[in-house]
Amino acid sequence: MANQTWEFREFPGPRPDGENNAVVFLNEAARQGRGEATATLRNDGSAGLFYLVPGDLGASTTPTWEFREFPSPGGEKNAVVFLNEAARQGPGEATVTLRNDGSAGLLYLAPGSLGASTTQTWHFKEFPAPDGVTSALAFLNASPRQGAGEVSGYARNDGSAVIFYLEPGSE
Repeated sequence: MANQTWEFREFPGPRPDGENNAVVFLNEAARQGRGEATATLRNDGSAGLFYLVPGDLGASTTPTWEFREFPSPGGEKNAVVFLNEAARQGPGEATVTLRNDGSAGLLYLAPGSLGASTTQTWHFKEFPAPDGVTSALAFLNASPRQGAGEVSGYARNDGSAVIFYLEPGSE
């Protein structure tokens, strides 16, 4: 869409207020579509949201942004299992925050555009400190590379990184 601009909005906690309020906002007109929103869902229940204005979905009510929390232990694994269930999320339809405590927060569009297809599959991978970001970039740039909307990553302040990605990549 022409003339879109990126904006940022903060949604205060406690849990689940920040996440829920971000979802309500994303589902208001002019709604954001695939790849038009990315969020950080914090431990305190607050959320920070980058989004494109106006969104491609306009006043349409489908698909719908939703939020889901996956507690530790196993938050990352359970989020990946969820993303691979029908109707599966495709490129730009999921943004995840993987927290140091093993929990994961997920904003996603439902239904996803992949449906029951298994052409691409969601995975997650951890990259340990101190070179986590460098290792994650090397992984993402290996062939076949992940394209637009096929990655949601988190660089931790301890030097580690974790990514959710669609495999195989489209580039």
